[in-house]
Amino acid sequence: MPFQLALNIIFEGTAVISLWYAIRREFRLKKQISEIQEILEDVKAGNGNRRILAEANELISPLAYEMNGIIQSYETKLSASHQMEETNKQLMTSLSHDVRTPLTTLLGYLDAAQKGIVTGADKDSYIEIARRKAHDLKDYIDVLFDWFKLNSNEFSIQSE
Repeated sequence: MPFQLALNIIFEGTAVISLWYAIRREFRLKKQISEIQEILEDVKAGNGNRRILAEANELISPLAYEMNGIIQSYETKLSASHQMEETNKQLMTSLSHDVRTPLTTLLGYLDAAQKGIVTGADKDSYIEIARRKAHDLKDYIDVLFDWFKLNSNEFSIQSE
């Protein structure tokens, strides 16, 4: 009987220790999931520098590594998007200037001819210059539209 009692005590002790480790593991897993949720909420709020930390032998390691990869990819795409947005703003400013300058010149020649500031052969010369400037401006705008179409994949160029 003492041997049976000893076995029962050992068995019960082992069961208690196993239960204790299971509870501890579950508590740690819940804590890690809570930390992951907090980090993801922080990333969602705009802090893309956060990462999920996990040791290689932990149950959540593959999930943490994959989520960190997604966060890194998101940050890279977001950064590229911001860069593209800034480039587009600069492009629009430049295009606005590039169109406005010849248009202003064109209007100046036409206004001078219309208001009688120039007459005779000079007036004819001003009108001819204005006509050429208008065609140059049209050509420039056509090139811009073609460039925008190419960048929007609206049509493509086939090389032969």
